Amino acid sequence: MLSILFLSSLFVIFALLILILKPNLLFLLFALEIILLGINVNFIFASVMLDDFLGQYISLILFSVAALDTSVGLIIILNYYNLHSFTRIISNIKG
Repeated sequence: MLSILFLSSLFVIFALLILILKPNLLFLLFALEIILLGINVNFIFASVMLDDFLGQYISLILFSVAALDTSVGLIIILNYYNLHSFTRIISNIKG
Protein backbone atom coordinates (compact mmCIF):
# COMPACT_ATOMS: atom_id res chain seq x y z
CA MET A 1 0.00 0.00 0.00
CA LEU A 2 2.85 2.34 0.82
CA SER A 3 4.45 1.83 -2.58
CA ILE A 4 1.19 2.70 -4.35
CA LEU A 5 0.99 5.93 -2.36
CA PHE A 6 4.63 6.68 -3.14
CA LEU A 7 4.14 6.16 -6.87
CA SER A 8 0.94 8.19 -6.87
CA SER A 9 2.73 11.03 -5.11
CA LEU A 10 5.58 10.72 -7.63
CA PHE A 11 3.03 11.10 -10.42
CA VAL A 12 1.52 14.20 -8.82
CA ILE A 13 4.90 15.81 -8.09
CA PHE A 14 6.13 15.45 -11.66
CA ALA A 15 2.78 16.60 -13.04
CA LEU A 16 3.09 19.76 -10.94
CA LEU A 17 6.70 20.22 -12.06
CA ILE A 18 5.54 20.14 -15.67
CA LEU A 19 3.06 22.91 -14.91
CA ILE A 20 5.46 25.04 -12.84
CA LEU A 21 8.92 24.59 -14.37
CA LYS A 22 8.54 24.39 -18.12
CA PRO A 23 11.49 26.23 -19.66
CA ASN A 24 13.39 23.20 -20.93
CA LEU A 25 12.13 20.65 -23.45
CA LEU A 26 14.41 17.89 -22.17
CA PHE A 27 13.09 18.32 -18.64
CA LEU A 28 9.52 18.13 -19.93
CA LEU A 29 10.32 14.88 -21.72
CA PHE A 30 11.99 13.46 -18.61
CA ALA A 31 9.03 14.42 -16.40
CA LEU A 32 6.60 12.83 -18.85
CA GLU A 33 8.57 9.59 -18.79
CA ILE A 34 8.56 9.52 -14.98
CA ILE A 35 4.80 10.11 -15.01
CA LEU A 36 4.24 7.23 -17.44
CA LEU A 37 6.49 4.98 -15.36
CA GLY A 38 4.47 5.78 -12.23
CA ILE A 39 1.23 4.99 -14.05
CA ASN A 40 2.63 1.70 -15.33
CA VAL A 41 3.81 0.54 -11.93
CA ASN A 42 0.44 1.49 -10.42
CA PHE A 43 -1.29 -0.67 -13.05
CA ILE A 44 1.03 -3.58 -12.22
CA PHE A 45 0.45 -3.24 -8.46
CA ALA A 46 -3.31 -3.05 -8.95
CA SER A 47 -3.33 -6.11 -11.18
CA VAL A 48 -1.29 -8.09 -8.65
CA MET A 49 -3.57 -7.03 -5.79
CA LEU A 50 -6.73 -7.94 -7.73
CA ASP A 51 -5.32 -11.11 -9.35
CA ASP A 52 -6.17 -9.75 -12.79
CA PHE A 53 -3.88 -9.75 -15.81
CA LEU A 54 -5.58 -6.84 -17.54
CA GLY A 55 -3.47 -4.28 -15.67
CA GLN A 56 -0.29 -6.04 -16.75
CA TYR A 57 -1.42 -6.02 -20.39
CA ILE A 58 -2.23 -2.33 -20.19
CA SER A 59 1.15 -1.74 -18.58
CA LEU A 60 2.95 -3.49 -21.45
CA ILE A 61 1.08 -1.34 -23.95
CA LEU A 62 1.93 1.80 -21.98
CA PHE A 63 5.62 0.83 -21.82
CA SER A 64 5.69 0.61 -25.62
CA VAL A 65 3.87 3.94 -25.91
CA ALA A 66 6.39 5.50 -23.50
CA ALA A 67 9.28 4.22 -25.61
CA LEU A 68 7.65 5.62 -28.73
CA ASP A 69 7.02 8.91 -26.96
CA THR A 70 10.66 9.16 -25.91
CA SER A 71 12.02 8.44 -29.36
CA VAL A 72 9.68 10.88 -31.11
CA GLY A 73 10.29 13.52 -28.44
CA LEU A 74 14.07 13.23 -28.74
CA ILE A 75 13.86 13.51 -32.53
CA ILE A 76 11.74 16.65 -32.23
CA ILE A 77 14.09 18.17 -29.62
CA LEU A 78 17.18 17.43 -31.72
CA ASN A 79 15.60 19.00 -34.82
CA TYR A 80 14.51 22.03 -32.79
CA TYR A 81 18.02 22.38 -31.37
CA ASN A 82 19.56 22.15 -34.85
CA LEU A 83 17.26 24.93 -36.09
CA HIS A 84 17.40 27.30 -33.12
CA SER A 85 20.55 26.27 -31.13
CA PHE A 86 18.69 26.25 -27.80
CA THR A 87 15.97 24.24 -26.09
CA ARG A 88 14.44 26.84 -23.79
CA ILE A 89 10.79 27.50 -24.53
CA ILE A 90 10.38 30.67 -22.48
CA SER A 91 12.89 32.67 -24.54
CA ASN A 92 10.72 32.20 -27.65
CA ILE A 93 7.52 33.55 -26.13
CA LYS A 94 6.66 37.05 -27.33
CA GLY A 95 4.47 39.32 -25.28
